[in-house]
Amino acid sequence: MKKIFTKVTMTFLGLCCSFGPGWAQGTTISGKVIDEAYNDPLAGVNIIVKGKVVGTISDPDGNFQLNVDQPPPFTLVFSFIGFETQEIEVTSATINNLEIYMKEQSLLGQEIVVSASRVEESILESPVTVEKMDILSIQQTASPDFYDGIANLKGVHISQGSLNFTTINTRGFGAIANERFVQLIDGMDNSAPLLNFPTGNLTGFSELDAESLELVPGAASALYGPNAFNGILLMNSKSPFEYQGLSAQAKIGATSSDAQDETNPMYNFSLRYAKAFNNKWAFKVNLSLMEATDWLANDYTTDRVSATDRFGEYTTAEGVVVPQSPNFDGINLYGDETNIPVPLGGTFGTLDLRRTGFTEEQLIDDLDASSLKYDAALHYRINDQTEASVSYRFGGGNSIYIGQEKYALRDFNQQFFKAEIKSDNYFVRAYMTTEDAGDSYVVNALGGFTSEAISLTESEWAPAYGQAYVLALQGYIPGVPAGNIQAAHAAARAAADAPLADADVNSVINTVRNNKFQSVDENGVLGARLVAESKLYHGEFNYNFSDIIDFAEIQVGGNFRRYDLFSDGTIFNESPEGGENESIVIDEFGFYTQIKKAFIEDKLKIQASIRYDKNENFDGQSTPRISAVYEVVPNHNIRASYQTGFRNPQTQAQFIYFPTTTILLGSAEGNAERYGIHNGGAYTEESFQNYVAAGSTDESLLEVTNIDFVQPEQLTAYEIGYKGLFGNKLMIDINYYHNIYKDFIAQQSVRNINPTEQQGEIIPALTAYRLYVNSKEEITSDGFGLGFTYNLPSNFVLSGNYSYATFETDASEDSDFQAGFNTPENRFNIALSNRKLLKNLGFNIAFRYQEDFLWENSFGVLEIPAYGTLDAQITYKIPDWKTLVKVGGTNLGGGDYRTSIGAPFIGQQYFISLTFDEFLN
Repeated sequence: MKKIFTKVTMTFLGLCCSFGPGWAQGTTISGKVIDEAYNDPLAGVNIIVKGKVVGTISDPDGNFQLNVDQPPPFTLVFSFIGFETQEIEVTSATINNLEIYMKEQSLLGQEIVVSASRVEESILESPVTVEKMDILSIQQTASPDFYDGIANLKGVHISQGSLNFTTINTRGFGAIANERFVQLIDGMDNSAPLLNFPTGNLTGFSELDAESLELVPGAASALYGPNAFNGILLMNSKSPFEYQGLSAQAKIGATSSDAQDETNPMYNFSLRYAKAFNNKWAFKVNLSLMEATDWLANDYTTDRVSATDRFGEYTTAEGVVVPQSPNFDGINLYGDETNIPVPLGGTFGTLDLRRTGFTEEQLIDDLDASSLKYDAALHYRINDQTEASVSYRFGGGNSIYIGQEKYALRDFNQQFFKAEIKSDNYFVRAYMTTEDAGDSYVVNALGGFTSEAISLTESEWAPAYGQAYVLALQGYIPGVPAGNIQAAHAAARAAADAPLADADVNSVINTVRNNKFQSVDENGVLGARLVAESKLYHGEFNYNFSDIIDFAEIQVGGNFRRYDLFSDGTIFNESPEGGENESIVIDEFGFYTQIKKAFIEDKLKIQASIRYDKNENFDGQSTPRISAVYEVVPNHNIRASYQTGFRNPQTQAQFIYFPTTTILLGSAEGNAERYGIHNGGAYTEESFQNYVAAGSTDESLLEVTNIDFVQPEQLTAYEIGYKGLFGNKLMIDINYYHNIYKDFIAQQSVRNINPTEQQGEIIPALTAYRLYVNSKEEITSDGFGLGFTYNLPSNFVLSGNYSYATFETDASEDSDFQAGFNTPENRFNIALSNRKLLKNLGFNIAFRYQEDFLWENSFGVLEIPAYGTLDAQITYKIPDWKTLVKVGGTNLGGGDYRTSIGAPFIGQQYFISLTFDEFLN
């Protein structure tokens, strides 16, 4: 496939060159663009012929010259972010020394978005809620990574598994690996092919190349297909035609937190260069390097399962945290996840134990949060309306993320190859994504397998614990009073953990870390290292018939996608019958059409669309959408929409086979049928626990559960909203939504009834499995959002938003079902900024607050406390140096907080950045 992709790309470039006509010299216009307020030259102003892509930009001194292969009359359009667009009628074949004075303007209500309808439209007229960050917003973000500024948008809730791994969630059901959200970078899905979750900005682009971000916080399946379920983010980079020259950024700072009790440096260096030739060819290159010490996750006193402090006093020996509770599962301790029943007989009964866990600090090789990103693109304008491009992008680094387990990403990377042709009314693109896990590993498995390598649980650790416990209770161990249960447990654990003192623990950890997961070396030591060498192939098109159909705006589109997944048996069971592992291939396709028509003198715009998608493992899905926007009076619009959405079970929900503390099993029929657990082949976990509590003798306590193979999840969404502009001073956006989820994909723990054989090994009966299941209960969620922007005198801008979200389910409180809403009910943001407090001085202050909420998933359950953060930055422009200086800090004056269970404690970041831009104004 890679060879085919290369051949297609080269043929594509050849066609581009052959179709490009020669451009003769015609009308010539030259002049200068000037900032009206300060009489300074404006560099980098985009100058094009209206209706075409013919154009140029002003140079660092504001000068420009444009040759147009067209006789007059025609119109030149002068545009620059933050300034009023100027249109100049050209009536002469030669115009020299033209002076264009451009006036600053507020963009309030003037933003153009494409995400809501796949066509350009005013944000005031969008049929659904849309949030946008433009270049100015990106520059004013008071955070070291502009991507984190998305947290200040209405309806957004973020989770942070690492300093450089931020996950966006909208409209509930959040996760650090959020499969219900789609993120596109220049039209390419940046989700990791193997596990289907967006990788944030770890594999994205640098701030220097960021032009805009558009967020649709709701269902978007009707236009964007599967997984655009609870939201979609479009990240757009800068065109090398419109943003030329050299730019560089050096960002240096420090992080501090109570958890780490120290200050650590952080660095971010970026470089961008773009150049256009004769308005025909253009290229750009980007390089970005980030290095920092990650936040620390060190909650060793809270139980991961019960979310209570069952720990009491603790001591540390050989880097191991020793619990005083015999069945303690610490949030950031690993190797203590498995429940171990130890029958003692007689009056002593059965002990309910867990092994002593290793701390996260000991297991993770280093707290390195780093990334390396680089890309290159070549653009060619075939004619006045059509542009072709090829691009390559690399992104990767070291980070932490939490899914069913905790994973340390080490030298993880993704590569993106894209070829595209686009015009005003169509585009065709094809891209390939490759993924490599590098030296990444499972932290939970690392802890558990290290313990097993030092002393086997069944034959060594558990018997040693049980024997010492009985002797201690009877007073046979010196210093332990007879009958003292707590002291007996402490003595028993010390006896069972005695081999730790004699072992080279760090050496064992390194061995387990480097061995491949689900494999055993010559010494019988299991491994925790993952393999992910997967690919995603995607081709799509869109055509708008506006050039040939007048009565309505009609567009059609479609796509084909192939997942080529390979984990070498570490995540998927690619060779269940034994033999050499082969990749798993999943094909899916979809197509859609949309029609938009204006009525009542263009005051009412109605839009309807429908999409059909088919994944080879599931039945086809249709997702209609209808929306209406009504202009009550100019700049005041009411919108309403009915949407449907769906998401196919993510690739891991279909094919994962991941045995750690339990066997995490993908529940697609093609993967799960061989295990005999579905359709009556398993007992409920609750009944199994009752069976164990009764001494494991009364089999009548075991209850059979009938679980179907997993199917796509369905969503119906209703939304109403209002967006209005009051005298270019105040803009208000209000929305309310009601979502109905059916066949909601969750997870359920069960025990197999019958043993099965996999790759020559017997999986015994009553082994713990965790399956992906569709909830039989309907789930509803409701939300309300209010956002405003108010232009105050003297360039001050006050903005803010409030979001409310809640959900309901019919699931019984006694069931194993976890909705995982994982979203605070109330949260708000408020900011005060002034881009030009003085001529070259600006600032931004932002406060963000969210109330406490319950986080629940298979990793654990925890009440996340409420927190508020204050972020601020000051910018100062040095025109002679073409440099912008920014000084900022996050979580100023606040204490540590965390966003989910297992996540690190987040402290403060302080930074200073120097941004040089050849075209800086």
